[in-house]
Amino acid sequence: MSKASVSRTIKFIAKAGTYTAVIMCPDGDIYQEWEGTQAEHSVSPDFSKTTPILYFVCMSSRVTEGITTPDGMTYYFNGTKIEFSGDTSSGTYAGYFKKVSPSENQPYYGLQILKNIADLAGLANATIKMVANVSYLTQSDQIQAEYPIPIQKATGSSYRVTITAGDNKSFVITEKGGSCILKAKAYQSGTELTKELTYQWEKMGASGWDVLTDQTSQTLTVSGNDIDTYGEYRVTVYRAGAEIGKDIQGVMDASDPYEIDVNPTPKDETIVEDATENDTHYNLVYEPHVVKRGSTVVAVPNASFYFVVKDAAGTYLNSETSRTTAATKFTVTHAMAMQASGDFSITITVKD
Repeated sequence: MSKASVSRTIKFIAKAGTYTAVIMCPDGDIYQEWEGTQAEHSVSPDFSKTTPILYFVCMSSRVTEGITTPDGMTYYFNGTKIEFSGDTSSGTYAGYFKKVSPSENQPYYGLQILKNIADLAGLANATIKMVANVSYLTQSDQIQAEYPIPIQKATGSSYRVTITAGDNKSFVITEKGGSCILKAKAYQSGTELTKELTYQWEKMGASGWDVLTDQTSQTLTVSGNDIDTYGEYRVTVYRAGAEIGKDIQGVMDASDPYEIDVNPTPKDETIVEDATENDTHYNLVYEPHVVKRGSTVVAVPNASFYFVVKDAAGTYLNSETSRTTAATKFTVTHAMAMQASGDFSITITVKD
């Protein structure tokens, strides 16, 4: 088993430590589809009924903190700041959103969606951004994460598969020996399916997706021993023996003592479409190190890593040879970004 794995953007804060932030939805991937014409249409799922919640999960490099609760949070919809009157959004987005604050039962800030957003976004894809104010002793900074929401026209009786949280842990393991539950759900035209369904779970490995042959039920329990810092799981759902869809979900282990300093160039981990070969943002280079949580000291000298690049649908963007050959340095190319045609991810796993 590897000492650490990561698949998230890490922001570095001088003296205050390193934070990894991600937005998680315990209800599974949020999306909306519309049927009809642009002038007159119906939308599913109906957010006024499902009211999904997005949680901002921030993990600290300090072992004593683990999951960090920010001092406060600012929310944005498609780049525009959401204003609030009390806990409910006001102004341009009046009544669409509700702020969620940490409580005794859950430690996260979040945003609940109260109304359908398809029209609000012009029937185009939308993005929720959360910016957290984080402080430690005399140091302070802002950490942000984004959550894309696909909005598209439905085609026929469309199927949708999503992985939801099967417990109240929102895909995060916070205690040694702990675990969390993943639960697969399938929908047809916004209606949940419950009959004639079978499931197959897989885990992302260094060489690709490894089938978990004994995991064929609707739920999958992931323990801290199964992953190191971060792991990805995929489910394929079949209806009456025919495949109807897949989904991918990441799980964070905030109790793990190791993490990867991904050491990217450029630091913002961005590739620009119209950049030229001599521009800083044409390619993206990673030269990672394994460090102990709470320290910048390298824990595994001369470590090598496996690099797996894939688009939002889980399609590999680098070759099998590239994925299965450990290296100390990796370049995400401009061509990979063009093939992805949108945000995509890299999973970096240290070689045993």
